[in-house]
Amino acid sequence: MGIFKKTPEEKAELIKVKGEIAKKNKENLSKVQDKSEDKAREKAALKGFNVSDAIYVFKCLPNDDEKGTVNMPFGAIFPDRVVKFQKRWTGIVNEEIPIKNVSSVEVSKGLLPTVTVYASGNNMTFKVGVEATKIASTIRDLISTRTGNQTIIDPVAQVEKLAGLLDRGLLTKSEFEMKKKEILGL
Repeated sequence: MGIFKKTPEEKAELIKVKGEIAKKNKENLSKVQDKSEDKAREKAALKGFNVSDAIYVFKCLPNDDEKGTVNMPFGAIFPDRVVKFQKRWTGIVNEEIPIKNVSSVEVSKGLLPTVTVYASGNNMTFKVGVEATKIASTIRDLISTRTGNQTIIDPVAQVEKLAGLLDRGLLTKSEFEMKKKEILGL
């Protein structure tokens, strides 16, 4: 066989080896992330930040617009909020976004990955390293499991909308009455 032609058995073996390498790389990344998180948790506690109930704590670099930084900022993901805190010349600065306000999370690729948390009226950017994907996935998990952001539909408002449809002739009187009883639970 030629150099570039592989038998099905050789292809299967190559796929198996690549899978094992990917699994090993993932395990190594997880170990590095865990070590990094342990160190960040300790350092944040030494700096006076309470991270005891945080899900994940990480150290990051200051953003270009953060002037007067005394030390590196820390980020923490709590069950109900995402926090960035650091000491600056002017004092301790805490930025916070409640999880219920987070609309999305973006990870930029590059030499130094950044995680940007988007919320209504506020964005928070973290310059981090290998933790970027773990930070983003942790926040996304919290967003998907949150219950505080569920919208409650007002039945009176629904009936008013139906009445508007009835007035415009888009619903019959019987359809309106049937839907109204369904909405009001009658």
